[in-house]
Amino acid sequence: MLLDRLYYEIKLLGKRSILTPLMLLLGFVLLAFLLNSRQVNPARTLLAGVEMMLPIAMGAIIGTVIAQDAALELQLTVPHKYHHTAVLRFSCLLVLSVSLALIYINSMNGLHLIYLPSFMQNWSPLVRLLLIQLIWLAPLLWCLAVGSCFALLLQSRTAGVALLGGIWIAEIIFKDFIALTDWLRPFLLFPATLLGFPQTDATWEQYNKYFLVTRIELTATAIILFVLGWLLLRNSERMLKGSVEE
Repeated sequence: MLLDRLYYEIKLLGKRSILTPLMLLLGFVLLAFLLNSRQVNPARTLLAGVEMMLPIAMGAIIGTVIAQDAALELQLTVPHKYHHTAVLRFSCLLVLSVSLALIYINSMNGLHLIYLPSFMQNWSPLVRLLLIQLIWLAPLLWCLAVGSCFALLLQSRTAGVALLGGIWIAEIIFKDFIALTDWLRPFLLFPATLLGFPQTDATWEQYNKYFLVTRIELTATAIILFVLGWLLLRNSERMLKGSVEE
C-alpha cells in the first residue's frame, strides 16, 4: 500500500522534477571535463554545482509542487489530509537531492577535488568526511525550507520561486558584505565556493567563523522553517484560498 502510494506520488511529481537535479549535476560534470581539457582546474566549478546550483534548483522545485494540487479541495475533505501528501512529496525530493549530492561530492573527494584547510591534515578521515557534507547539506536544507515556506505563505508558485531566486542572486553579489556583517552572517549560504577558494590557507578562526558556525546556523534555521511549513500545510482554509487564487 505504501509503496503503491509512493510510486503514485513520484509519477505525479513528473519527469521534470525528477530529472532536473540529475541533468543539472551532469551538466556541471561535462563542464568540468571541458575545463580540464583546457588545463583549467574544474574543482571550483564542480563545487558550485553542488553547493550553489542544486539547492536553488530543489528549492524552486519544491516551491512549485507543495502549495498547489489539482485535487486539493478533495484531499482536504478526506481523512488522509493534503499535508500528509505534501510531506510525502517533499520527502521524495529530499531523498533524491541528498542521494545525488552524496554521490557527487564524495566522487569529488575521491578525485581529490575538495580542498580542506591545511590544519585538518591530521584530523580523522571520518571527521573530514562529515565536514565535507556540510558544504551541500546546510544550503540544501535551507533552500528547501525557504522555498516551501515562501510558496505556502505567498500562495503563489511564481512569487515564491522569484523571491528565492532573488535571495540567491543577492548572496552572490553581496557575499563579502554578508560575510562581514554579524547579523547577516548566519545567512551566508555559499562560503566554500564564493569565499577564499580554495580553503587550504584558511585558519581555524576563519573556518569556524565563516563556514562551520554558519552551517550550523543555517541548519537550525531550516529546521525552524520546516516546522512553520508544516503548520502552514495544516491550515486548510488558507490552502484552499491559495489554490483558487493561483
